[in-house]
Amino acid sequence: MDPELLRQRTAFQKHAATTMAVQNKPTTAPNSHTTYSSEAAKAKKKKSSGPAQNLSKLPDFNNSVSNANALSNATNFSTMAKIVDYMKKRHLNNQQWPLTLQEILDELQIFDLSKRSLAFLQEALPNNPRLIMESEKFAFRPPYKIKGKTSLVAVARKHYQDGKGGILVSDLAECVANYDALLQQVSSEVIVVPTQVNKKKDRVVFYNDKEFTFPELEDDFKALWRHVSVDHLDEKKIEEYLQKKGLDAMKDLTPKVRMQAPLKRKAAKRRFNQKVQNEHMDGVLEDYE
Repeated sequence: MDPELLRQRTAFQKHAATTMAVQNKPTTAPNSHTTYSSEAAKAKKKKSSGPAQNLSKLPDFNNSVSNANALSNATNFSTMAKIVDYMKKRHLNNQQWPLTLQEILDELQIFDLSKRSLAFLQEALPNNPRLIMESEKFAFRPPYKIKGKTSLVAVARKHYQDGKGGILVSDLAECVANYDALLQQVSSEVIVVPTQVNKKKDRVVFYNDKEFTFPELEDDFKALWRHVSVDHLDEKKIEEYLQKKGLDAMKDLTPKVRMQAPLKRKAAKRRFNQKVQNEHMDGVLEDYE
């Protein structure tokens, strides 16, 4: 054979051995530019429709149970509030005879209660502070035993003697229906003062003790009292002013705030009989101060 051809053949084999092989791409139909593969699509669809995917689409049982319980509790408390309001209206309309739970539900036209809700009401209503239970019958419990002007004056006098203050008109409105007319009838025996409770306007009824006499103040003193304004002063400035004038102010009016002392750091414990390092250099090393 021609030596030149043998040399070219050997060079070609060496070049082919050092060159990476190129993987053949799958052939597609002519004039087709799509990358869609039916086999790959089938495998992907089969994987996505597996048991794990089906379980993830199921509704959460725990969330459903908790939502059902919350809805049931809201319904139960709403029904109990309706019962208390209805018994209050009956009391104000002088319909104060007690009723059983079934009679109350019949008058309220509540007929679709479940057995669970009915059991809840039978257990919760006897413990409601706004209801009275006697012989398995319920009646409204007013804040005070006030039915007319005589009982109103008696309760106000009792509060005055016991140092309990006055009676809120909002509480009086739950005892009698015509509380405004009742207050006008006893205007000479009580004192009504406006107030604010829980950011709501209200009034307080105090007993008017006619035996308590207070001397009439002079007009000059009243004018002086009304002329002096201390709205721009705080308690500390008022106390300093009284001390400058030689007057003692009341102490301990503000709550004491206990300041926590800073934590003391524990001293590091000294360790005795420690093992000395570099024992082999004993007698060689020297200290230079």
